Amino acid sequence: MSPRIGALFANIKQDFRGAILEFAGTFFFLTLAFGGVQATTSAGSGGQPSPNALNVLIASLNFGFGLLVSAWLFYRVTGGLFNPNVSLALFITGAIGPVRFVLYCIAQLSGAIAAAAVVLALSPGPCSYK
Repeated sequence: MSPRIGALFANIKQDFRGAILEFAGTFFFLTLAFGGVQATTSAGSGGQPSPNALNVLIASLNFGFGLLVSAWLFYRVTGGLFNPNVSLALFITGAIGPVRFVLYCIAQLSGAIAAAAVVLALSPGPCSYK
């Protein structure tokens, strides 16, 4: 292994630990956000969302409080990125390396898919997106 490739994987343990926690943080954030939105929309007329200002405000607050709690829990370990776009920006500016960037993106996308699946499985009745 060349010294340049070895330098890429020098902090692989910390990168994997950060990716696992980034998965957990993204999962936690989006489970709170999606669950709140699903509870708001399914409480109305047969699972169909009604586009009024109160539902938009509630959905915004669900995402805001979900991000607040998740960032407060995970920011010291992973930085609380929870978004591949933020990871890309940090990679472009040189704040994180390419290995950590790839692992974080995989973890964030996997956490989002898992959160959506859990909320879908826990929600009663028909899906509101059909």
